[in-house]
Amino acid sequence: MCAIGRTARRGRIAAALLGVVALGAGACDFINPTNVDNPTTTDEDLANAENPTAALMPGLRAQFARMISAYVVATAVVSDDYSIHGTGIDVTFDEPHLVTPLLVNSTGTSASGVYWNVQELRALGDFVIDEIVPEDEDPDSAHVAEAHYYRAMAYLTLGEVFSHAPHEEDGEPEPASVALEKAVSDLGRAAAFGPQVDAALARVRRLQGDAPGAEAAARSALGLEPDLLFAPPYDDASLPNTAVFFLVVRALQEMQPLPRLDFLDPKYTVRSSPVPVATAEEMHLILAEAALARGDLAAAGTGLENAITIAKTRGTASFDEGDERRNADLSIRPRNSEIVIRADSGGPWRPGLVVDRPADDLDVPHTSATSLDADSVAELSDADDLWHALWLARQEIMLLEGRRLADLGIRLPMMQREIDLNPNIDEGDPGTVVVVPSHIPRTPRYAMDIYTPVEIYDGTGLDAELLETEVTMHVDMNRVLVENEVSPFR
Repeated sequence: MCAIGRTARRGRIAAALLGVVALGAGACDFINPTNVDNPTTTDEDLANAENPTAALMPGLRAQFARMISAYVVATAVVSDDYSIHGTGIDVTFDEPHLVTPLLVNSTGTSASGVYWNVQELRALGDFVIDEIVPEDEDPDSAHVAEAHYYRAMAYLTLGEVFSHAPHEEDGEPEPASVALEKAVSDLGRAAAFGPQVDAALARVRRLQGDAPGAEAAARSALGLEPDLLFAPPYDDASLPNTAVFFLVVRALQEMQPLPRLDFLDPKYTVRSSPVPVATAEEMHLILAEAALARGDLAAAGTGLENAITIAKTRGTASFDEGDERRNADLSIRPRNSEIVIRADSGGPWRPGLVVDRPADDLDVPHTSATSLDADSVAELSDADDLWHALWLARQEIMLLEGRRLADLGIRLPMMQREIDLNPNIDEGDPGTVVVVPSHIPRTPRYAMDIYTPVEIYDGTGLDAELLETEVTMHVDMNRVLVENEVSPFR
């Protein structure tokens, strides 16, 4: 290409960059095509980059990680996985029907930043795919496929977490079904990126209620990588795992798991802990759910057994646990291994769900784990029992991976600034209010998180004596899901 032509091409790329700058300061703070230490860039930097698509890939990867980090925190605290006890996360997130657009109005990666981060990833994906790649003289096909995967994941998250959302600046709200179809389109162009693409397609097809499509994609992912584990990396400084702040780092560990999930916490122990995004376990669980929906109990049991078996091979990390398991009023939550728990007043007492805390050298699952046993699941012959095992397995194995919110049927509203600034959106429009199905209990307060008795120790000190060894959860949401026949495949 002649010098004039090259200059014109770079000028168009630079002009496109100015458009993404308008998305906000966060849109470009991680773009650095010159590979220098300064985490900012300018239109001149990008215009002079020899391979602009490659130059923007680190930014896409970082924003994908940011989105996942915000997504797993938000979905964990709004659902019945974790309750909030501290000041770092608004306690209103513990009451799903009270979640408002103001609560999801942050640009950070905490529970309040999920909408901003998913839209940021979608917009940056648009910029790379629609503006940069067409102007790049020789884009690497692997980078193009990877960019489509990240934009697909943005659309998948929009369709999984929100009922409606715009897909362009000042756009009209699109229903989740449209976001999922756009994810499918991008995934079709991302196949070369790896088995995580098939895993994402399996998730999309499941959300769409397409059992044959979900099964085909899940089998394809497993065929490519039987022990599939894809997780974006984090680091201690510029890109930390946000959940770690609320699980471990802060003096008040705001995120406290349900007592029956205690043995799984903290799943992420250091700021660089990766977050699973695509796993073989999830693929087997999708196969099990599809089989259950069509009445094939034997195949469903096999899928569950496979997921459980893989989960139990992922291993543990040794961790010095300082969490004293405190409620907001500093009373002590279950923290002794003598405690047995039942998921509701009619369930069986189960040991081994609570571990001793504080403790040095505590072994905690770092990828996935479950209280279920493959041999016990193999003995189940009743469809409802298998459905219950499926929902429990999904909750435990994929804890802090973001799936529970959608499994419960809850959808968050878009952020308040979108409503205020977008001329095509008014208060009360689809997507501006939280969606909470009727099977989610509204009373008493924090119904999905509470248990009895509350006071099980004789004081609040580290030397407090355990008075009660039996704890009952108020509601078993997995049983509720079974009773209401909640599944995209049903």
